[in-house]
Order: sequence, then C-alpha cells, then structure tokens
Amino acid sequence: MKTVIGLFNNLGDATSTFGDFARLGLSADKVGLLSSAQGASSSAGMNPLDLPEIGRAAANSPMIGWLKSPGGISGALGRLGVSKGDAVHIIETLRRGGTLEAVVVDDGKEADAQAIMRARSARYEDTDDLVIPIVQEELEVGKRVVESGGVRVSTRVRAVPVEKTVTVREERITVERRTLDRPIGDRDRAFEDHAYELKASAEEPFVTKRSHVVEEIRVHKDASEHEEKIQDRLRRTNVDVSEIPGYRGSKNN
Repeated sequence: MKTVIGLFNNLGDATSTFGDFARLGLSADKVGLLSSAQGASSSAGMNPLDLPEIGRAAANSPMIGWLKSPGGISGALGRLGVSKGDAVHIIETLRRGGTLEAVVVDDGKEADAQAIMRARSARYEDTDDLVIPIVQEELEVGKRVVESGGVRVSTRVRAVPVEKTVTVREERITVERRTLDRPIGDRDRAFEDHAYELKASAEEPFVTKRSHVVEEIRVHKDASEHEEKIQDRLRRTNVDVSEIPGYRGSKNN
C-alpha cells in the first residue's frame, strides 16, 4: 500500500479528484482532506480543528486519523518521505488557505493516483520558490491567583476559677422543758398516747452553668488593585537581502 499526497490551492480543486479516484475503485470516504480555506469547516464531511502549525483549519475523518500520529503535519509528512523543504512549502500553502489531500492506494495504482493529483494540484515538487518564514513573538500577559499570606485563627477552651458568696438558711430544733401548774384544758387531750414530729430544714448551694456568647472575632478580606509593569524581550526574524556579484571575465586588448 502507498500513500499519495497532493497540494491544492483551494478545497474545490481537491474534491474535483473524487470522480477520477472513483474510476480507480476508491470511494470518497477513503480520501483524506485538510484545508484552511475560508468556509471549509462548513463543507460536508469536514470538521473544524486547530493545528499549531497552521491555525484554524478543517479536516474529514480519514485525515483526522492521519493527523493523530506524533509530530503533527510535519511528522506525518516526514514519515511519508517528504523532504523538510517540501514540507515547509506544504505547510505555508495550507496557511494561505490551501488544501492537502492524501489517499492510500495499492502499489499498482500509485502512478495513476499521482497523475490524478498532479492534474489539478498546486505542485510542490521542483519549485523554484524559496520560502522563508518570518517568525515574530507576541507578548501575552495573563493573570493567575497565588497565595499572598493570610490569618490563622485558633480557639481553645480553658477553665478559669471563680468564687461567689451566697447566704444559706439553716434550721435547728431544740427541746425545752418547762414546769407549769395549770388546770387541764380541752386541748390537752390528757391520758392519750400521741407521737409528735417537727422537722428542721437547711439550704445548701448548688451550681448550674449557662453558656452564652459574650464576644465574637470577625475576619474579613479587603481587596485592592495596583498596576504592575511586565518587561520581557521578544524575538523576531529579521531578513537581510544583499546582492551577490556575478563573475564577468576581462578582455585582453
């Protein structure tokens, strides 16, 4: 099995090969497409995705599986035998809205598939163009939340001795015997057995405890804003163009 790739200026040129591939016995769902053309993501069978090497693009299912291999587009092209120079040209064409097409064919149909690709593709082989990417860094400043200190409040319970004076009442019983000489009255109930009781009482202190809030500690945060200057160095590719003098032989007089 061989993988044949083609590079096209737009998505329409790439899909125009489907009829020719069908005559080779290859259905459209076997042809991988990757395009950064405007509106490619809304085309049938194309799914939007972001690629570090070309940015926003769209690809169909066969191509998405092909791009899952390590190294992204550059790694996949390298494994297919594409030189680094040609890979740079392919990626640059994709950045400008081009389309990459890939199809797996039997060894005997490789030449026919290549002919179909070449008939409509923007060929990258044997190009005379020298593509020099100009790379420039941009500074992006974000914000993240970090801990800047705080307060830890701990509580502990301790017992404090207290003393309080209370007055208590206590009764005592005394027996007093007096000598009398008076006539017996009705209340005396003479010559009957009786039992009499008189009880004394005494107060004793007891303790109950009641808990109630007497104070509270409130901890809160105050926020403020200030400006900070971020300083860094950004890199950019500078290109110096100079002429190379040609050799012109001198004539003898």
